Amino acid sequence: MQVKVVLRLFISALIAFVSYAAWAYYANSLVTDDQAVLIKAAIVQGIYSGGVTLIFTLFLEIFFKRFGSSSYCLVLIVPRINTQHSKKTPCSTVETFEAGLKLSEKKCNGRCLPGAWLSPLPALLLQSVLVITINVLFATPNLWLTVAPSIAFSGVYGYVYSFGLARKLHNKETIA
Repeated sequence: MQVKVVLRLFISALIAFVSYAAWAYYANSLVTDDQAVLIKAAIVQGIYSGGVTLIFTLFLEIFFKRFGSSSYCLVLIVPRINTQHSKKTPCSTVETFEAGLKLSEKKCNGRCLPGAWLSPLPALLLQSVLVITINVLFATPNLWLTVAPSIAFSGVYGYVYSFGLARKLHNKETIA
């Protein structure tokens, strides 16, 4: 694995730790004033989120290699997603996502589901089950408010990352 990728993973893990620890502290402060409970919830969610960010990204890489370069035909036609709208300022995340969507549309032509759509699902399912289980085991008082952002942001992150990998793969194929 490249040093740049490893560094990016650890920075992502640190950001996840700080963000989710702060969120868990806040979410649980709505239902209790007990500092020990609040700190425990924050540490549990922070450590979990930092660690799972590393694992989740590794799984995204693995599943993208497995599914990402293929297209999977469906019984029903998958509707195309139209991303034509006005943009005032360019955003690299939006551009990456749109490039991945355009590649998906080109490969599928409305008939197949591209692997980039499937590759985040196993990692997202595993992450969702883990975050709920961990917080149940540690008796987090405000469970759903604590874990909902983690699951939602993991889904967004997984798809943005997968479409970024699809764009990277497409650029390699175009150059070659």
